[in-house]
Amino acid sequence: MSHDAGLLLLFRGVRKKFAPQTGTVIFRMQAISGLPHRIRAVIFDVDGTLLDSMPMWNSITYDYAALKGVAAPPGLSKTLNSLCLEQCATYYRDVLGVPGTIEAIMAEIVDQARERYRTVVPEIPGAAAFTAALKSRGIHTAIATASDIRSLWPALERLSIAPNIDIAESCTTIGKSKESPDIYLKCASDFGASPAECVVFEDALYAVRTAKKAGFSVVGVFDPTHTAAERAEFLALCDRCIPDYTGLLGELLPPEDRDGP
Repeated sequence: MSHDAGLLLLFRGVRKKFAPQTGTVIFRMQAISGLPHRIRAVIFDVDGTLLDSMPMWNSITYDYAALKGVAAPPGLSKTLNSLCLEQCATYYRDVLGVPGTIEAIMAEIVDQARERYRTVVPEIPGAAAFTAALKSRGIHTAIATASDIRSLWPALERLSIAPNIDIAESCTTIGKSKESPDIYLKCASDFGASPAECVVFEDALYAVRTAKKAGFSVVGVFDPTHTAAERAEFLALCDRCIPDYTGLLGELLPPEDRDGP
């Protein structure tokens, strides 16, 4: 059975019902035959997956180079998108010649992002509702991000996503970029789950490759900057691809849990 069936179990398999005789909420299970395993946790990337923040980061990439008076080569944003924050700072210093320590450059980049996260960065449509649906069904959730958690967390709070997240891990604290599966494995380990019991949501092709090689199911969130070749590989690798969460919610939530008529 496909991993889509596993996702169906998450949403259709557990329905809340109030029991007036006891004054408690009980759960009614709807089994789906042939399911190979129960999904215990969902791991989300943040930038481009929960938050529509990639335009902001693309802008910061070139704004910061201009601020420091260095020439930004073509494709710089694509190069930096596959790096953790410390690696980005190292690239600015060692490749582009930005003066200063790695720590100082990291702090300057974070300063540029912090206010925008706090005030203007929007969600990927349906992200808050989707994470809330997971939480209401007792499914563990984590974020696995290459960005600074303290900077992006105000956006998650403003958009009502933060209350639905159980744990947060960053590549900076893990010490490796998403070229390594360590951040996904750490999230799974935090929940006592194996990769086969988790689903990763990602927008970055290189991160999808990493998660799949490590044994995770992956739902891809389309990146509009993908080339035709990248999009083809993205579609081939991911167990499912979505433009946002609205269609997934409409498909997976039972009618009584959907908004609107």
